[in-house]
Amino acid sequence: MNNKSNAKLYITIGIILMLVVGFIAYGNVTKIQNYKENGKDVECTVTSVIRGRKGKQTVEAVYVNESGVQITAKAIRNQSTYVGEEFTGRVVPEKPEEIYCMPSEFTQKIVYCVFGAFGLVGFVLIICGIVSAIRNNSKCY
Repeated sequence: MNNKSNAKLYITIGIILMLVVGFIAYGNVTKIQNYKENGKDVECTVTSVIRGRKGKQTVEAVYVNESGVQITAKAIRNQSTYVGEEFTGRVVPEKPEEIYCMPSEFTQKIVYCVFGAFGLVGFVLIICGIVSAIRNNSKCY
């Protein structure tokens, strides 16, 4: 591969990396803000836990809504759980079938640092690609 191809490759990978990280980070921050601002606390009990690959778990829990109706919902626990465990989650009006447990502040900071690191790598790749392209164009053949 010649240097012009490397420059294009660096810039392309850098842009893709920054776009993907930006999209994921925006979705994550938007979801957390929505649950913080519009969510209501509900007391829940885990009814089933299905363990999947690599420690992934699918959790169902029940809670009683404001009208007194018991609702079975998918729970996003952000931690390991067991059947019968009681916890407090948040539910937003547009998704009563989803219970969300806020990650700890420490976990959020770690995730933001990881997103920032990947964004920085993308930025550095773009700069390296631009510098490489400039160096190759300034040489006279």
